[in-house]
Amino acid sequence: MTRTKVLTLLLLVLPVGLLALCALPLTGAAGIVPAVAAVAAVAVAALARPGPPDPASTGPDPGSTAPGSGSTKPAIAVAGLSLLADGLYQGPPQPPALWAPVEYVALAVLLVSLARRSPAPAGVLVALAATALPLRMSLHVPGDRVEASVLLVAAAFVTTVCVAGAGLYLRLGDHRRRLAEERARRAHRLDLARDLHDLVAHEVTGIVIAAQAAALPDIEAAGLRALDAMDRMVGTLRGPVSQRVHGVADLPDVVRRFGATGPAVATLSMPVVPELSQDASKAAYHVVVEALTNVRRHAPAATTVAVTVTVRAGRVELIVMDDGPSEQAGPRTGGGTGLAGLDERVTALGGDLRAGPRGAGWEVICHLPAG
Repeated sequence: MTRTKVLTLLLLVLPVGLLALCALPLTGAAGIVPAVAAVAAVAVAALARPGPPDPASTGPDPGSTAPGSGSTKPAIAVAGLSLLADGLYQGPPQPPALWAPVEYVALAVLLVSLARRSPAPAGVLVALAATALPLRMSLHVPGDRVEASVLLVAAAFVTTVCVAGAGLYLRLGDHRRRLAEERARRAHRLDLARDLHDLVAHEVTGIVIAAQAAALPDIEAAGLRALDAMDRMVGTLRGPVSQRVHGVADLPDVVRRFGATGPAVATLSMPVVPELSQDASKAAYHVVVEALTNVRRHAPAATTVAVTVTVRAGRVELIVMDDGPSEQAGPRTGGGTGLAGLDERVTALGGDLRAGPRGAGWEVICHLPAG
């Protein structure tokens, strides 16, 4: 049974039950049978009535109000009717005692839903109705009515506070989940921004090299690849779309294009395509792309670039090594995120990344867990 049907059931059964209960002093014991029949009929009608889709299963509509907020006014009416029944009932205590557990459970369910989803006034009124419910019985028992009323109301108050606390706890959980989802979306956007930088920077650098060599077909191909990369990223930001994820299996094409658009001879040694998780394979791809981009930017005089991918002791090792001296002092760094951003991504995956001079050139070494 969906949450919407449960709330509809409670909001329809409670008023009928309360009206039937208030009529018992006029109908006598024979009124119990019609009262139960009326409540049962309303319950069947509520369960058989097709309702709107459950927000818990279909997800909230961004343009709609919070789930459960539509039951605020009916809940206020039910709580007011319950309080009115407390004041109007003048019969014996036995009928309210039979009905009270059902009514209290119903009010408690409504209170949890209101505390979790809706503004405070409706919840306060429902809590007041649940707390005052024992007075419908205790004010009509023989003997010391005051003592019995105080004890029953105190017990109902403690229970109601616990029920409201449960609703507020669920509300806090919803808030934390929304914050976690927002953090995840933000991290995803940053990841996409890094990917866009790495892919476009690689292709644009190739365009510059090809322009210097007046290789117009290479310029056109690199420009189209850069535009395609931007289209994929923008499409992902707009919504959940299917997009191809680059990985270590794409390295042969990357190295081939690098060698075809520049003076350096690029080689790839990868006996087998290593088994990596999707995130690790994606990170390996971007490490190689960033390292090759930095060669073009900072060591255009390099004549050879060697990319090696091997598997050792359950870890995948990537090495990108060139023989060209850097045209800038200090370490080679790319624009935007560069190797620093990739270092964070690789570390989060349980690997490590380091870069530094080797002989006359430069070397980038990355380790990632296999599997």
